Amino acid sequence: MLNFLGIGSAFNTNLGNTCAYIKTKKTLFLIDCGSTVFRRLLKREILSNVNNIFVAITHTHPDHIGSLGELIFYSHYKLNCTCKIYFPDNNLINTILNCQGIRNNYYEISNSGTRISDMDLEFSFFNSSHVDSIPCYGILVNKDNKSIYYSGDSNRVSSYVVEGLKNGTIDKLYQDTCSLDYKENPHLYLGKLSEIIPGHLRHKVYCMHLDENFNINTAKSLGFNIAEI
Repeated sequence: MLNFLGIGSAFNTNLGNTCAYIKTKKTLFLIDCGSTVFRRLLKREILSNVNNIFVAITHTHPDHIGSLGELIFYSHYKLNCTCKIYFPDNNLINTILNCQGIRNNYYEISNSGTRISDMDLEFSFFNSSHVDSIPCYGILVNKDNKSIYYSGDSNRVSSYVVEGLKNGTIDKLYQDTCSLDYKENPHLYLGKLSEIIPGHLRHKVYCMHLDENFNINTAKSLGFNIAEI
């Protein structure tokens, strides 16, 4: 269901900032729009023939919204359409975009999940554990009778998600996973993910937001998948 433009952490730009999308005909649904994302959208011609753009934001770190302004400008001037942005804190997004000189009429913003009828998709936000300085969220996406939980940046997996994987109400988990293990880590160490997710459920879990030292082979040997660009 989800396609990826990048699966890297903030500093792992070789893999691109982590960003997922779904494109159906002329409608694009995008999760996050970090600093490397707009260039990749153009390079892969994903914006070609698009006239509806929906962007769900997990949080406002630069590797998650760094090129959102460029996408909004491009949508307005080149595509003649208005980006619909979704984030639970409207005021925070408006403040950031206003500081970039982006007029309010260049985009629309909503603070709740929604249904995108063009692609038979629904999504909703859940509080995430990442950093204390800004609000952070995971996103539950429902499409084609499948349910996917996208963690955003998070140093834990909620009991709700684990139970969903167990009872089948969540089909896949895309989880922020890192190679580092230290106190107050804002991301989830692979070893801790292994403690949280039982072996028989790991085939449902896809690691993303990978740092430079992340060992993909180790993750696969533990039974996890890797999100693919």
